[in-house]
Amino acid sequence: MNTKHFILAVAAVAFAACTQIEKPIEEIEDIIPETPTYSDTPIALTYSTVDAVETKAAQNLNEGTFASGEGITVRVRNAGENAWTDYAFTTGAAGAMVAPDPAPYYPAGAQNIDIVAYYPASVETSFTVAADQTDDDAYKASDLMFASVSDQAKQAAAVNLAFSHKMAKLNVNITAGQGVSSINSLSVLNVKPTVSFNQATGVVGEATGSATTIAMSNEGSVIIPAQTINGGLLSIVTDMGTATYTVTDKVFEAGKLYTINITVNLRAVGTTTEITGWTSEGTVVVNPVVEVETILGVTSNHLGWVIAGDGTIYPDKTAVEAAGKTGVAIIFYVGEPGSVDASSKQYRGLAASIKTAGQQQWGFQDNAVYCLDTQYENYSDASADMNGIMNTQILASHAHTVSGYDRSHKAASAVQNLTPVAPNGTCGWFLGSVGQWTLFLRSCGITLNANGVSGDATLEKMQTYFRAAGYESSWTGGKYWTSTECTHASNNTPRAWKVYLSTSSEDYISSGLAVLCDLRVYGAVARPFTAF
Repeated sequence: MNTKHFILAVAAVAFAACTQIEKPIEEIEDIIPETPTYSDTPIALTYSTVDAVETKAAQNLNEGTFASGEGITVRVRNAGENAWTDYAFTTGAAGAMVAPDPAPYYPAGAQNIDIVAYYPASVETSFTVAADQTDDDAYKASDLMFASVSDQAKQAAAVNLAFSHKMAKLNVNITAGQGVSSINSLSVLNVKPTVSFNQATGVVGEATGSATTIAMSNEGSVIIPAQTINGGLLSIVTDMGTATYTVTDKVFEAGKLYTINITVNLRAVGTTTEITGWTSEGTVVVNPVVEVETILGVTSNHLGWVIAGDGTIYPDKTAVEAAGKTGVAIIFYVGEPGSVDASSKQYRGLAASIKTAGQQQWGFQDNAVYCLDTQYENYSDASADMNGIMNTQILASHAHTVSGYDRSHKAASAVQNLTPVAPNGTCGWFLGSVGQWTLFLRSCGITLNANGVSGDATLEKMQTYFRAAGYESSWTGGKYWTSTECTHASNNTPRAWKVYLSTSSEDYISSGLAVLCDLRVYGAVARPFTAF
C-alpha cells in the first residue's frame, strides 16, 4: 500500500513537471550553460612592436614589424601559477604569428592566463649584443625584445603581443665632408655588452663586461645595452684617416632611439671632437653640412675672400668669425696655374696677410754687395720679377753679422717668422716681388705707367679688398718693401724696390703712388704674401 502510493507520487510529480516544461530532459540539459576550459582551443597570437621609428630602410630592422620566419619564444601559464610552458612560434606577414606543429593549446582550467614572449628565441638569463653588427642577422640578434599579457581571459580569438625594445638603438647618418671622399668603416666605442635577463618579467639588468668596440654597417645602426658612456663614442675611418668623437656621461636608455647626423670633414681626421647639443628626442647634429669652401676651389669670384688658418675661405670677417675661426689672409689674385710665382707651375693664387711683420729695414747697406742673382735698374724690367718665394728664402738665409755689424735681411726674416703661420695649403709667407706687388696693385684698380707710377692711387684703393672683407684697419700705411733688388743708375749702391704711396707733403712723391728704388736701410712695412 505504502509502496504503491510512493510510486504514484513520483509519477505525479513527473507528470506535473512534464506538463509545465513541455520539453524532454535531454533538451533541458542542452540549454544549461557550462564554464568553458578552452583546453581543446589552440593558442592564437598576433604581434606588434612598440616605439617603432620611421627611418631609412637600412636602419629600420625590427621596427614596426619583424621579418617573416623570425623565431620567438612564447611562454604560457594559468594566472597565479608558477609553471610555464614554452612554445616556439615564428613570425609571419603583417603581424601574424605562426604556431608550432602540433599546435599548442591553452592549459586546462577556467582561470585566466599569463603570456610572455621574447626575441631572439634563444635568449637565456644572460644576453650579450654582437661585437660585429655589420651583418643584418647579427644586428637583429642583438635587438632583445619582450612582450607580456597578464590575466588574459582564454579565448578563441588571437591575443596580440606588443613587443618593446629592451636595448638602446643608435643611428649614425654620416656625410663625407670637406676633404674627405669616402667613409670606410664605423664603430661604437666603450660599450659594456652584457646584461642579465629575466625570462618571466622581461627585466634587464645593468650593463656589464669589458668596454667593447661594436662594429656597425655604413648604413649606420647599432644596438647596445642601456648604459652611460663617458669618453670615446664613435670611431669613423675615412680615406684620409680616422676621426674620433667623444661624449661626456651620455646616458643611453633602453627602448630609445638616438640619432647622430654627422659630417666628417678633413679637419676632424686625426683629432677628437666632442658631441654635444643632444635634443630631448635624442638627436644631435655634428659639423652640420654647410658649403665650406677651401683655397682648393678658389676662382676669380673669390677675390677679397678671407682665408682662415685651416685653408677654408669665407666672404668676410663676419663669416669667418661666425665659423669660430680667425682670418689670416685675403685673396687678391687668381690666375692660371704657374702664373703667380716662378718657383711653381701649380700655384695660381696670391693672398696678402692680414697682419704685417711690422716696420723693418730691408737689409744692410755695404756698397756693391748684392744677395740675389738679378738686380733691376728700372721698373719695367723689375715688374717681370715673379720670384718672391725664392728671393725671400735667399735673403732670410743671409742672417748674420760681419765685423760686429748686422748684415741680416730683416724684412725677409720677419715675414718668414710671422705668427700666425700661413694658411694650410699655401706655400708659407714670403716678401712679394715687384711683379707680385704689381698684380696686387692692378687688382685693386691702380694702374701703373712704364715707370711704375700711378697718379690716381689712394690709400682707399689699396684697402679695396681689406675694406670689403672688414679688415680696413689692418691696412693703414702705403710704404711696403718688395723682395726685389735694384741698382741705381748713378752709382753702385745696392738698393731694393719699394711700393711707395704718398700720404703727406714730406713724401718723396707729391701724390699718387710709385714703385721706386730706395736705400735698403730705410724703413718700410713688411707685408707678407702667400701663394696657393
